[in-house]
Amino acid sequence: MNAPHRSWKSATAWLDRRFGFHGAAHAARAAVAVALLFGLMSVWRGQDSNWDLRNYHLYNAYAWLTDRLATDLAPAQLQSYFVPWLDLPYFLAAQHWPRLTAMVLGTWHGLAFALAAGIGWLALAGRPGRHRLVPMLALAGCFSAVFLSELGTTMGDNTSAIFVLAALLLVLQAASVDGVPAGRMSWRWWLAGVVLGLGVSFKLTNAIYALALGVAVLSGPWSWTRRIKCAASLTVATTATIAVVAGPWLWGMWRQFGNPLFPQFNGWFQAPLAIPVSVADQRWLPSGVVEAALRPLKFTINPFLISEIPLLQIIWAVLYLLAIAAVASWLWRRSAGVVRQDVAVTTAARLLLVFFAVAFVAWLAVFSIHRYLAVLEVLAPLVLWLLAERVFAPALAARVATCAIVATIAVTLAGTWLTGWGNWGHAGWTDRPFRVDAPAMAQPAQSTVLLVGTEPQAWRIPFLPAAAAYASVGSNLPESEHYADTIRARIAARPGGVYAMLPADVDNRMVKRLARMAQINAWAGRLHLDRGDCGLLRKIARNRRADVQVGDGRCRLAPRAEESGRDVAVENRALADAAVQTLARYGLRMSPDGCRVHAASIGTEALPFQWCPVERPAP
Repeated sequence: MNAPHRSWKSATAWLDRRFGFHGAAHAARAAVAVALLFGLMSVWRGQDSNWDLRNYHLYNAYAWLTDRLATDLAPAQLQSYFVPWLDLPYFLAAQHWPRLTAMVLGTWHGLAFALAAGIGWLALAGRPGRHRLVPMLALAGCFSAVFLSELGTTMGDNTSAIFVLAALLLVLQAASVDGVPAGRMSWRWWLAGVVLGLGVSFKLTNAIYALALGVAVLSGPWSWTRRIKCAASLTVATTATIAVVAGPWLWGMWRQFGNPLFPQFNGWFQAPLAIPVSVADQRWLPSGVVEAALRPLKFTINPFLISEIPLLQIIWAVLYLLAIAAVASWLWRRSAGVVRQDVAVTTAARLLLVFFAVAFVAWLAVFSIHRYLAVLEVLAPLVLWLLAERVFAPALAARVATCAIVATIAVTLAGTWLTGWGNWGHAGWTDRPFRVDAPAMAQPAQSTVLLVGTEPQAWRIPFLPAAAAYASVGSNLPESEHYADTIRARIAARPGGVYAMLPADVDNRMVKRLARMAQINAWAGRLHLDRGDCGLLRKIARNRRADVQVGDGRCRLAPRAEESGRDVAVENRALADAAVQTLARYGLRMSPDGCRVHAASIGTEALPFQWCPVERPAP
């Protein structure tokens, strides 16, 4: 045995002794270690600044805490009216302890490992080497494209996935503990419904998983009477939890707008502030049955089919091909009357496979947005292993599944590295994560601020005068004519100033280059490398397409004159001119010459904005 092989065997043996699932203590140790690892990775990634955070995660929590539902009008666009409960902890904590908040959020996301391992432990009951296999499959699931891209972010898919995975685990435990159910049902069915209801309440897109879990329970190997009782218990508990947790918010939306999900599904509810259409982001949906059937292969080749950023992976293509092979193998055995005795199909495995398949089909039909697959991607390596067992003989199945899972992880990690960790938006850490240079308002309690356009701006509102009213114009909300009339009426009801807030351009690429050059200059000064002929700095300058400037006997890196960045003033004028056209649709006038740029930032990322006085409409 050569030295590298011996080292690998020694390392795996050490990991197995300490983190293999040889008992409850070992499993707990592994769960805590992985959760803390993901917490540290979350801090390492930096300050979260994703589009949704800038649009509604901060604003929605602030609006609920300060009771702004009747004061503001969709400043975070159509997302202004999403259930805000999931955003409250982050809003309250991140302003004071940004790094600690990131650590806690990443650790919470890391709980997916423990839950996926619990699911795997039940699904793979009776397998030799289960104590080693289960943690490896669970860890592989946490190295999926969606999970890694959203680690430590406020986007909600990883965060709410914990509730869905916990509900699934409780259902599988109930099914496994009861065996073939008889007599009194396990309390786990009811608890699973409560946990699932929390997941749906916090993020309504998890409704597809509620549907899938209900269908999975109905597919159990029990009498139909027992199946219906179990599914009914799960459904009643889920529905009751949604009514208690999300119900007050939905009722408030109904009273305010006439649509509990405003502005979504307005084709049904006909709320007057939005046109009567059922709002949905249909650009991601497959165009027909054939494309839907080939979708896993197509979005593996072209990840932009289902995502704004490239989340590179191959696991869905592998699962797709294995699923076809498993179905074909099952049909052949059924027609030939062959019964396999070498693979134990546990009740947990059966329910898991049904849950996975139904959830994917529902996702494909309703959303087809990659990040909503967070739950399924965490479970994907486990499902891959189960499918391989149904296609190949046991020894070959283990080798094929292992190679496939290693390949999927390698592709995901390579893609993560190539695309900058599938970055939805991060910035460097600062002591104050959110900074806004608030403009002066003479009469904020009588003033109206209009957020112009579809760029996310509402994150600034918690740091602007609270007495003013804020509303969006020209946003992604499908406005009706009544919406425009309401804007004009609210302006008329407040006799103070009217202001437009719109984005300001910033050459972030140049900002980052300047920051990096400043770091290099600082280190060169500390190490006295900025004196004499400055050979090292000149070499760095050549590699970075920069210049070396000499002054006071010292050298410093500086960008070349021809790469000094875009003309930000010209870009800002263009943005202001576009805002003039938008405001004209509401009978409002604005002069771009009156716009002033104010500083704002999330972490180290500069996000300045323009503040422009708007003429009051003639009475």
